[in-house]
Amino acid sequence: MRQISFLKVSMAIAIFAFVSCNKNADKSSNQASQPKAVTEEMMSENGTNPDEASITQNAGNTNASAATTEATDRNREGHFLYTESNEADNNRILIYKIRPNGSLHLEGTTTSGGAGTGKTIGSQGALVLDKEHEWLYAVNAGSNSVSSFKVHDDGSLTLAHTESSMGTTPNSVSVYGNLLYVLNNESDNIHGLKIGAGGTLSPIEGSTQPLSGSGVDAPQISFTPNGDWVVVTEKATNNIDLYKVKNNGSVWPAVVTASTGQTPFGLEFAREEDFMIVSNAAGGAAGAGSATSYIIGGNGIPNPVNGAVADHAAAPCWVAVTKYGRFAFVTNTAGNTISSYYVAPWGGLYLVQQLVVTTDEQPLDIVVAKNNFYVYELNGKAATIGEYRRKFLGGLEAIGSATGLPAPSAGLATY
Repeated sequence: MRQISFLKVSMAIAIFAFVSCNKNADKSSNQASQPKAVTEEMMSENGTNPDEASITQNAGNTNASAATTEATDRNREGHFLYTESNEADNNRILIYKIRPNGSLHLEGTTTSGGAGTGKTIGSQGALVLDKEHEWLYAVNAGSNSVSSFKVHDDGSLTLAHTESSMGTTPNSVSVYGNLLYVLNNESDNIHGLKIGAGGTLSPIEGSTQPLSGSGVDAPQISFTPNGDWVVVTEKATNNIDLYKVKNNGSVWPAVVTASTGQTPFGLEFAREEDFMIVSNAAGGAAGAGSATSYIIGGNGIPNPVNGAVADHAAAPCWVAVTKYGRFAFVTNTAGNTISSYYVAPWGGLYLVQQLVVTTDEQPLDIVVAKNNFYVYELNGKAATIGEYRRKFLGGLEAIGSATGLPAPSAGLATY
């Protein structure tokens, strides 16, 4: 009798463990039965697609209050967009107010507390806002440091603290709660900082970890939405690294996985933050670009949902996802265009439009505004920020551009 009871318990534990380990994999287990191509009916989600609803809500307000359709945070005076000049002599944060019609107005600049490189750093996430939009963090790629800034209600910034990145040429930063991780491109390592009162930054012991090798040319670092992992993409090795975050904020050595798609670059999370969308630049080869949707397993291995989905463009490098994660936009840096994808409920990625819109020269970072209606992208060689209005089914309409940016400008962050 005892033997039978023990066997039942053992079987139950084994079944539970199997189900737990595979709960994410189940989301893509029926890929063979999923559609091979996207349709308008599929993207509308039977009229319940919240990203499409955002367009309807904002469509009639482009000259009045589209930028403030949602209640502003606390007593904030509208919405703002930030980029950094990355100038070699004096790195600055440029502050733009988002007007009601989606156009940008330069409000001012703030010194970053460090130096830039004076040339394009080729990364996603050079500066980021925290979840509450109360603090902004930026890399100083030319002086190997990270700075924190208090965000005021009028969008202005006050430099709070600058701290070493513990590496060379920091080019990307990510924040989760009171943890900040920075990617050092030339020294091929990551480093963690604890965020304290007043924006102070202090090193986390045991947080400095190497990437998969030397000369990997890593363009982005990002926390997963639940803060359990830190993700890094590596262009030169076609690897994706995941670091498990410990209770003290430090991380374990990387779990290194070969990417599905060549030259993994930018990444964002979609849907209910379950799926990681990665752009694949394919070494900049004409017509060879793609993007991949991944589910991150409990073991830190990113599992591709439906492979590398081609956008037939040149160098899709930067990626941005709409508020509810139904659509992803990628900037094709070598082709001066933007492509759009639809993210299905099961995580499958589908190309919607290869050429959504033509940009100014060398499109880099791209972001979706807080109201989920406007989209902005930074153009390196043109030294502009393109301004767009979202259209139905993954479309964009150009509405203008902000000009006169410093040529090496890097990163976009908005609220």
